[in-house]
Amino acid sequence: MNVSETDQANTQQLDFERIRTLYANMKYGFLGVASASLMLYVTIVHFSSMFTANLWLAAVVAANLPRALITWLFERRLRAGDITPASIKPWEYRVTFWSIPAYLATVSSIFLPYGSHAVDAVLVCALVFMNMVAGAVIMLSTSLRVIVIFLTVVTVAIFLRFLLLPEPIFTALAIIFLLGYLQVVRLIRDQHRMITENIALKIENSLSALIDPLTQLANRRQLSVVVEKLVPAAERSGEPFCVVMLDLDYFKQYNDTRGHSAGDAQLVAVAAVLREHSRKEDLVVRYGGEEFMLVLPRTGLGQARAIAERICAEVKAETELTISVGLAEHTSAQQFEELVRRADQALYAAKSQGRDQVVLATAEMS
Repeated sequence: MNVSETDQANTQQLDFERIRTLYANMKYGFLGVASASLMLYVTIVHFSSMFTANLWLAAVVAANLPRALITWLFERRLRAGDITPASIKPWEYRVTFWSIPAYLATVSSIFLPYGSHAVDAVLVCALVFMNMVAGAVIMLSTSLRVIVIFLTVVTVAIFLRFLLLPEPIFTALAIIFLLGYLQVVRLIRDQHRMITENIALKIENSLSALIDPLTQLANRRQLSVVVEKLVPAAERSGEPFCVVMLDLDYFKQYNDTRGHSAGDAQLVAVAAVLREHSRKEDLVVRYGGEEFMLVLPRTGLGQARAIAERICAEVKAETELTISVGLAEHTSAQQFEELVRRADQALYAAKSQGRDQVVLATAEMS
């Protein structure tokens, strides 16, 4: 994986955490919407009519249904593993789009016919909106787009409605409110940047625990995390996957004669070859010492062998060492530890047969 691909992966992981948090907060945000809607409903009944209140409430419920459905679908697909860092971004666009009708329906309450009670009703509506904004700043803070749209819809509604009131003081309040909106947007941008930086730092810290510091490959802890999801997914789909065990030939002798610094340099060089000649979906692991592992999802034995032989040739061409390789394919109901043991036995056979070669696990290796 090159630098640009690494940056893209980091951005995708940041979006994943950010948007996942947004949807998690929205579940509780619906409680706030229900509470605010109840207060607005009572206000409309009191200052207008029951008929108007019922029409408004029906519009609010209808406008929020798509957003509630999207939230439910997101949670369901997230649990199923169908939403990944690479595929999560459109979910932010979906919730943003369907939030707009919900926001418009809610703020329409301030424009309803209140007759001689308009001032009182508008002030109550504005107060409820401000309470909603206070909650939204917390609930929606991981998506700058969503929170700014909500704040803009609320501000425009209050601004226009204040201008429609005959009292001059409301014109002044509308202007002050608009200036306050510009200041709040700037503060929200700063808050969002800090939240994003905190999420990025959390991701960086978690990734550092999953990465081998010398080679920058995955370590065995990350392998456990990936395997926990990979094996059940492969058994459900029936798709094959393979494990490739790789071990540097005569590495101890190389270390003894050339020194540990030279040995470390060769480990880094081999890691670079493995990254360059593996695919995006493959997991490249420093398994221990001079031993490496490749986990190849959705890959049969023939394709895995071609990948392993190419790596074997490239290591010989680009480093000062050769590499022996053992390869095994996952079979139904096979534990991952057994699969690794079979690949390890194939690796031992490659060593015994002269090294610098690829050996496939046989049925007898178990």
